[in-house]
Amino acid sequence: MTVLPYIFYFLLQLIILLVVVNLTRRFLVVISKNNSSHNKYLFFYEVAVYLIWILFIMLKIAHALNDNILIIGSVVLILIVLMWDYLKNLFLGIVFAFQYGYIKGTNLLVNDIEGKLENYYSSYFEMLTNKGERLKIKYQSVYAGSFEIFKGNLYRVFREIALKKADNADSIKIKIMNHPLFLMNSNYDFYQKRSEDGKISFCFYFNVMNYKDALIIEEYIDNIN
Repeated sequence: MTVLPYIFYFLLQLIILLVVVNLTRRFLVVISKNNSSHNKYLFFYEVAVYLIWILFIMLKIAHALNDNILIIGSVVLILIVLMWDYLKNLFLGIVFAFQYGYIKGTNLLVNDIEGKLENYYSSYFEMLTNKGERLKIKYQSVYAGSFEIFKGNLYRVFREIALKKADNADSIKIKIMNHPLFLMNSNYDFYQKRSEDGKISFCFYFNVMNYKDALIIEEYIDNIN
């Protein structure tokens, strides 16, 4: 029977914390609605909420085990082992948030994959690649590999050309890369793909400085094809 009061107080504290978290979020939404940094404020608030929940859970575990340091340490160690991958990415996500700030909608290059950051989650972020794929990038991938942010407003050129001969691809690639508007950086790729019916396509993407340059180089590509 002694367990019932503890469960009651735990649920009561949980409800109060949930109410406070949600009311605070609603308050932030209202006061920052007309502010250009609205999403940024909410993003950092969510980061703070993660820390609050971790602290709350740790305190409840300690209280449930009568503050016995040996038992608490053992339980916490077991939880860390079972949830290591998630916890590691959760904490790296918090580090990522404070290191890079709110960069939703920014062009990124993560381990040679380029795309735009679409959404944040507790242990990963979602990226839309230049090939139209949605990838879940764990935060540990950012720190274990290569990561780059593009702050400029570059314009993306993506084309897919049907090839009559596979060796024509090298000639097209050289002509495009020698064009003065082609940006020689880490944000381009040339590759071939074969359809189910055996047809070969030459695909490529790269950046130019602006929309006007994109129109010029796209017209150039049409003429060399």
